[in-house]
Amino acid sequence: MQLNTTIPALNRWQTSPSIDTLQSLYDTSADQWHNNLVRLGQIHDYQLLFKSQAVYDRLRHLDQTARILDCGVGTGAFSAALLDSIEQPVHISGIDISYPMLTHARQNLKNRCTALDLWWGDIQRLPFADNSFDTVIFAHVLEHMADPVETLREIARVLKPGAPLIGSVTRKGLGQRLLSLRWHNRGYTANQLNLFLQAAGLETVEPFDYGTGWSTWMCIATLGVKPRVKIKP
Repeated sequence: MQLNTTIPALNRWQTSPSIDTLQSLYDTSADQWHNNLVRLGQIHDYQLLFKSQAVYDRLRHLDQTARILDCGVGTGAFSAALLDSIEQPVHISGIDISYPMLTHARQNLKNRCTALDLWWGDIQRLPFADNSFDTVIFAHVLEHMADPVETLREIARVLKPGAPLIGSVTRKGLGQRLLSLRWHNRGYTANQLNLFLQAAGLETVEPFDYGTGWSTWMCIATLGVKPRVKIKP
């Protein structure tokens, strides 16, 4: 799909932080990251998101052979919330630019999956084949990307047809602007996030507002589905 570059929501971010900058920020924050998520109530909010009916219905297809990819896995909190919402363990793959974050993710997830496969790398260039995963998730990484649509296209590439992409981002507003002084992150509205997913080729796009605590005014989530391959008669 050719993007209309006159749409402000889809403009490339010319001053996005470098990978080295982000890696340094997250390396130094890794030891306190999980505790901060607990303190802010985000662990609980992630759990509620995955247990919401609309999201849960999209995860019913998962079984012990299913493969899940967490883009920007961090300490594994988003993956753990997904695992809490389903009835059986699955294969989790995760990718992140921070080695210390990956170390914590391994500790937090290693006994909860049928298999755990963690990679150091950039989600803009995923080291996986097309149509590899039964679900892909991400939390608070899209805000750092120079081109969120191209990033989502790369993420959608590795998603199986008919499978869901579930993501969470920082909501555009005063709180986000204060956070950006340290984290160099943008914020998005629900409409912008939905436009990104649609421009990346996803369908059945649904936005979600968090209903409790910090996440109510700081975060939004969305779900999109990769179209199924149409068989020609």
